[in-house]
Amino acid sequence: MEHYETEQQMEMYNLDQRMRDAYKDGQRITSRDEAACISRTHFRTACVLAALIGISLAIFF
Repeated sequence: MEHYETEQQMEMYNLDQRMRDAYKDGQRITSRDEAACISRTHFRTACVLAALIGISLAIFF
């Protein structure tokens, strides 16, 4: 009985490992160009927000 349980546990572990591997393989990989574009976009957005906050503070105070 113990041998059968160990065999089932190994099968479950292998299934879990295959599922983890499949999930990793399915992850999207971002290229350097895409990452640079996203970084520039975030920087521009932060600058616009900072400018809006500055203008709002200048108007109200």
